[in-house]
Amino acid sequence: MPRISWKTFLLWLSGLGVGIAVVYGAGYWVGVLTARDLSLVGQERLSLYQGTLRSALEKHRYLPFVLSRDEGIKNLLSEDDGKEGVATLVNRSLRATNQKAESDVLYVLNSDGTTLAASNWLEERSFVGHNYAFRPYYKDAIEGRESGFFAVGATTGVPGYFMSHAVLDKAGIKGVIVAKVDMRPLQKQWHNGGEHVFVTDNNGVIFLSSRDEWRYRTILQIDNVAMARIRSNRQFGGADLMPLNLQLHTLFSRNVFEIDGQRYLSLKRDSVKPGWVMHFLIPLKLVEEKQQTAWIIGSVLLMLFFLGGLFLRERRQKLRSAQRARQAGRFQKINKKLQLEIDERKRTETQLLKTQEDLVQTGKLAALGQMSTAIAHEINQPMAAIRTFVASARLLLAKGKKDSVKESLVEISSLTDRMSNITGELNSFAQKAPVEYDVVNLREALKNAINLMETVWKPGEIELHFQDLGTPVFVKGDLLRLEQIFVNLFRNAADAMGGQREKKIFVCLRQIDQCAIVVVEDSGSGIDPKNLDQIFDPFFTTKEVGEGVGLGLSISYGIIKDFGGNIRVENVKKSGARFVIEFAAVFKLDI
Repeated sequence: MPRISWKTFLLWLSGLGVGIAVVYGAGYWVGVLTARDLSLVGQERLSLYQGTLRSALEKHRYLPFVLSRDEGIKNLLSEDDGKEGVATLVNRSLRATNQKAESDVLYVLNSDGTTLAASNWLEERSFVGHNYAFRPYYKDAIEGRESGFFAVGATTGVPGYFMSHAVLDKAGIKGVIVAKVDMRPLQKQWHNGGEHVFVTDNNGVIFLSSRDEWRYRTILQIDNVAMARIRSNRQFGGADLMPLNLQLHTLFSRNVFEIDGQRYLSLKRDSVKPGWVMHFLIPLKLVEEKQQTAWIIGSVLLMLFFLGGLFLRERRQKLRSAQRARQAGRFQKINKKLQLEIDERKRTETQLLKTQEDLVQTGKLAALGQMSTAIAHEINQPMAAIRTFVASARLLLAKGKKDSVKESLVEISSLTDRMSNITGELNSFAQKAPVEYDVVNLREALKNAINLMETVWKPGEIELHFQDLGTPVFVKGDLLRLEQIFVNLFRNAADAMGGQREKKIFVCLRQIDQCAIVVVEDSGSGIDPKNLDQIFDPFFTTKEVGEGVGLGLSISYGIIKDFGGNIRVENVKKSGARFVIEFAAVFKLDI
């Protein structure tokens, strides 16, 4: 099996990471949707349980009010406590009413809170004779308020909901009629439903619950003031009211109760009485199971996709291997042909190199011939003139004309100077003198060259305009060689303007940042565009034979390059040629 490259491995690893993220995200989203659906169902179940609680309470709500209008009860509260006949009649009436209404106990309290009559007067745990003035339902009713209160029975120990109403006559409140509703059947019904539902009061005490072990436990820590009030009312008997082992979490932006290690999705709603809150808990295991199912399915699909990708890659590699095997034979044939072509090209290249060397040699010979012709022409003319002047001098000496002989000797001396200049230019071109760098004032070199040329030119022959900065411009170089450059440029410009009426040379010195620029422009006819590329070549000249050997610009070009500068030539749009020279400007303290 072919080795997997790092790039392919990282690509597969990235794909696997993306797949795992997608599977995890899918499972998370399934959890969100499941929690939402369970919350909707839980809200419906809360409504149902709230309805059963309301029904259990409202079914007996009328009893205290109706019994408070009973004349027998009013007579009992108006007579002395010793009237046993009236008490017996009231007891029997309360018992019959209690059986018919299916309430737990009905009883009558006098103004002191003592029970005068009760529906359970014949039972062992009869309320008759007991005082319940400590109960809130008595305190509210004796003050004229209709009241309801959940508590554990102080006499029977049976929890229930106590509803009370004041008994009135013309003189005012005489006592209190109380109806107790047993809540155990309702809790048994909740328990048989197999769901987790409970009701808490304003202190966080669970007083109604489908699970017995949660009853009379708290979901909050009760403060000392509330605990003292509960104990004084004997609301929950001797229950210790310990907090549940409860931790609160948040999952999918929903409240989660963790009780004794079990997690539940928590829903709550205010119930039928002020301060009562009904809670409905849904085991989070349902959400976790659906999440796990989604993750398992996603993992299986991801594995199948991954294995399928490996299978396709393996199959593709086999196809490529077969294709490469088929191409190998063709490649061998092609390689043989290429090798033959390479050998042929090598032979051709060898021949071309030999031909090139021959052409270079031929070019050298041609240049040597051209140079020899130019030098011979330049030297033959002075030599012929010298021979003529020597012959004339002999004749003049024979005739005794010494003054005329002196003039011939002066001419001969002038001609030898000309021959010396020609051989000097050749020597400068052939031998490269060592370059000595110094800080040179470019403005001074320009002015010296201008002054020198103005002494050579005839007065008024050439008009030279110098655009001077007025400040020194320093470069690295040699003053005499710089002057030689500018003299060569001025001579070249003067020769280019030979046939012009107005002969003008414009010289400009500028410094831009760290660059010193010299521009020399003439008003001649310019340079033929086809000659621009070879204007600085040695022995190239556009002058007539005998007027120069074409070394001035070439020598100037070499000096400028030695000083690290640059020179270029271009034609002016209207007329003439422009030479632009650039040097690196320096401060005098740099060296």
